[in-house]
Amino acid sequence: MTAGLLVLAAAAACGNGTSSGSSGTAEPPQAPLKPASATASPVLVGFHNLEGGSISLPDYRQGFQAGIDYVNSDLGGINSHPMQMVDCKTDGTPESSVNCANQFVQKNVVMAVQGADFGADAMLPVLKSAGIVEFGGFPLTPGMNSAVGDAYFMNYSAQEGYAADVVQQKALGAKTLAVVMVDAAASHQSYDTIIAPAAQKIGVQTKVFYYPKQVEWTTEAATVMAAKPDAVTLWSDGTAALAAVSALRSGGFSGQIDAGANTEIIGKLSTSVLKNVNFNAPVYQTDFASFPPAVQQDMDIFNRYMKKDASNVVSQAQAQQGFYAAVLAADSLRQIPGDQLTAKTVRDGMGKVKGEREIFRTAGYDCSTPTWPGTTACATGGIYATPNSDKKLVPLPNQPVDISSVRPAG
Repeated sequence: MTAGLLVLAAAAACGNGTSSGSSGTAEPPQAPLKPASATASPVLVGFHNLEGGSISLPDYRQGFQAGIDYVNSDLGGINSHPMQMVDCKTDGTPESSVNCANQFVQKNVVMAVQGADFGADAMLPVLKSAGIVEFGGFPLTPGMNSAVGDAYFMNYSAQEGYAADVVQQKALGAKTLAVVMVDAAASHQSYDTIIAPAAQKIGVQTKVFYYPKQVEWTTEAATVMAAKPDAVTLWSDGTAALAAVSALRSGGFSGQIDAGANTEIIGKLSTSVLKNVNFNAPVYQTDFASFPPAVQQDMDIFNRYMKKDASNVVSQAQAQQGFYAAVLAADSLRQIPGDQLTAKTVRDGMGKVKGEREIFRTAGYDCSTPTWPGTTACATGGIYATPNSDKKLVPLPNQPVDISSVRPAG
């Protein structure tokens, strides 16, 4: 993954939104199946996640456990077999992730599932040698993003994230776009190979501004505004996004600003400053003001199981991603042919799994062809939203974003 998307992914991973999207009591969209058989052999799935170290995200695991409860209680498990987690905690180092990979091999898991693990690339050789595929929501690391055939992720790719922003900014009327990125080699590569070509394809003029790690945002904002852009995109972490949005508005810029996945800054800014500030997400999140009907039912299920299994989580956003991973992993495993699931049968069959609609999304997934060439993405379409007067996110028109006009061939 390139630097800007890694920052974006980290912001999403560490987000701490706690609002609940609905207090409704709607039942699941279909009548529950019989619970998984108590006597059938369990399907073991390895789960690795940052927990206990300097960065600790236990709410991913709690959401994943609640998702497994939903799978086993309401969805019949995996072809009547209960889904069971083999939990392994990482601390962000490659060594801890390799340790988890070795544990998964020893326990004979059929699949490894990632919550949030920044050392996960180191697992790939171990998993590959054992024939175990990696699975998750968003690929947080460059190796996982490009490990085609060895890993499958249910969100869009890192590359699509960059391109989708250009498409969305044009849809909002931008003809000239300022792209603000941290000054790093990966940022330069991302701009040159993804952002600039995508913008050229759809007739948007872009100018990039690379900022140093130590930056005075009043001065940087003035430099950006001197180029007179219609819109500004910030590829930054939450701290930089908060300072940049504030400086741009204080300097008189009233145009569209894309602040990435840094929704934690919403509560720190006034509604007047937040006007025309947009955020993006891979799924409809709990801090949205409203949802499409099918997604509302998903949210009601999620809220019910979180209340039952993990009522004290700090980050609903992280728990939702864990829940999402559990449900989609089970959905994929049900499609693997054969009477008994093994790592080999899963690896052989994962390239054929697909679904009409993912939980928390209106779009489906198809793992037969990466949605961006050379990536492990099984799905496409980010969701852009803007805060309303209550600081709840309202989706922009025509979501999720269609990036077919800028997707490269291959």
